[in-house]
Amino acid sequence: MNEREYREIKELLAQLAARIDALFTPEAVFGTPGDFELETPPVAAAGTIKDQFSELGRHPTLADSLAKTKNKGPLKEVIPLNDRFLYLKTLFSEDSSLYEKTIADLQSLKNMQQAEIYLAQHFPSWELSTPAVQKFLSQLQNVF
Repeated sequence: MNEREYREIKELLAQLAARIDALFTPEAVFGTPGDFELETPPVAAAGTIKDQFSELGRHPTLADSLAKTKNKGPLKEVIPLNDRFLYLKTLFSEDSSLYEKTIADLQSLKNMQQAEIYLAQHFPSWELSTPAVQKFLSQLQNVF
């Protein structure tokens, strides 16, 4: 860069600084309307925070995107090893043959409604509110 280019750039920067200073007013910083204001989104009619952020729920979330790509494979492959041990211990009284038969029977069904009927008939003692049952049903739902 030669001296002439340096002076031209310096002059342009000085002109730019002058324009920026002309746009800036202290009132804008302290809330008084001025030439330089930030745009703010309109406040929702309802006064709750939930209502104000409800628009965010209209856009697909990461969870929605991942839900579309869930593994729809065989139930036996969808259930991780740790969960299998959990189910064997808490739901199937450590009876692995009952577990395997149940998984095979569930896999042969056509939809989640049939699976729920099957489970209600064969395991009426299961409490639906327990975490293990909820997790099992959630993984079962991923298959259908």
